[in-house]
Amino acid sequence: MEGIVFGLLLVVLFFANVPIAVTLLIATIGFILVSGDFPLEIVAQRMWGGVTSSILSAIPMYILAAILMNNMGVTERIFRFALALVGHLRGGLYYVNILASVIFSGMSGSNTADVAGLGKIEIKAMVDANYDRAYSAAVTAASSIIGPIIPPSIILVVYAQLASVSTGRLFLAGILPGLVMAACLSLIVFVLVRHRAAAGDPLPRATAGEVMRRARDGLFALIAPAIIVGGMTLGIVTPSEAGVLAVCYSLLLGVVYRSLSFRLLVKSLHEAALFSGAILLIIAASGAFGWAVNIMQVPEAVGDTIQAITDRPWLALLMINLGLLMLGCLEAGSAALVVVAPVLIYLGGLYGIDPVHLGIIAAINLTLGSMTPPVALSLFISARIAGVPMRAAVIASLPFFLALLASLLIVTFVPAFSLALPNWLMGS
Repeated sequence: MEGIVFGLLLVVLFFANVPIAVTLLIATIGFILVSGDFPLEIVAQRMWGGVTSSILSAIPMYILAAILMNNMGVTERIFRFALALVGHLRGGLYYVNILASVIFSGMSGSNTADVAGLGKIEIKAMVDANYDRAYSAAVTAASSIIGPIIPPSIILVVYAQLASVSTGRLFLAGILPGLVMAACLSLIVFVLVRHRAAAGDPLPRATAGEVMRRARDGLFALIAPAIIVGGMTLGIVTPSEAGVLAVCYSLLLGVVYRSLSFRLLVKSLHEAALFSGAILLIIAASGAFGWAVNIMQVPEAVGDTIQAITDRPWLALLMINLGLLMLGCLEAGSAALVVVAPVLIYLGGLYGIDPVHLGIIAAINLTLGSMTPPVALSLFISARIAGVPMRAAVIASLPFFLALLASLLIVTFVPAFSLALPNWLMGS
């Protein structure tokens, strides 16, 4: 009976658009009240246990670093450098969009930060160059999906906490899959720009001198990912310390570029506090929720069901991908991950799937929800910036979604893309 109440509350509140943290807590409390076997105090205890890990201190740091870089104009320097490199190609601003997102991914860890900051600059440039507005919005939303995959990554920090996996290994595991996603998006752009309606006016090729000037102008911003990821790989800093390093480096950039002010710092701290608080509240709620799920043996039940269907890991991976994609359509990112993590981790052990590889698969699937209705937050933001109806943006995003789906399948069935770097640099 308690399982029925738990599931019913979860589904009803989920579809009623109740905040995910509140949904998880109400469902857990409902389970405890109906079962009568556990004290309510266990909810607070499990919530506290869910956020006591030092790993989670990295989350507000990465968020603050991304917000500072957006507010201080660092993203514009990244865009200008990418423009100098590939802006002259046919449909060049689409490639610029993808390349700039890859570079910014190494600083932000958030696709929302990518769209809200870098996206404004990219879409304005595309609209000014007579690019199709719907495609401009679509490619901006699609390229932002790379943000949470290439380190640093907020969703991978959350997974590391939930699955007790090395954050450093996860960060290294995200680099090649992120580049695969960028390559697939570039390939679809190459196909799309054969149709003149999708691309705007060509831009003049930047001279070698101009490329060097843009690189020099954005040098300190461009080496930020190498400092953050390199510091972790060499064992100089932990992932949490790397978050602090990212913030300190962002402040240094503000001083170097003379764009940091007290008012901007206060504004950035306020934005980061709100964003971080929301994520950490969800993680806290997931501590109580995960306890209830395990008490009811939900992972085992799901595992037995899938095993009854197939004992082949590749088919199980397809089913996991399908389930994660469907969940991501309803609740994207870290919020969705905390709901499904207990089942996901159990299935990984059942089918012998490396937990690091599984984490990358989950991150790509759930982040894709940011551009798939009904959530589609990244697509919604980019459509508003571009001034196009959501329906037009959704239609234009289909080829980019298929490209990202292809990259997901490549990463899923070629584990080397996820495991080669961490095994090489940190040992298998």
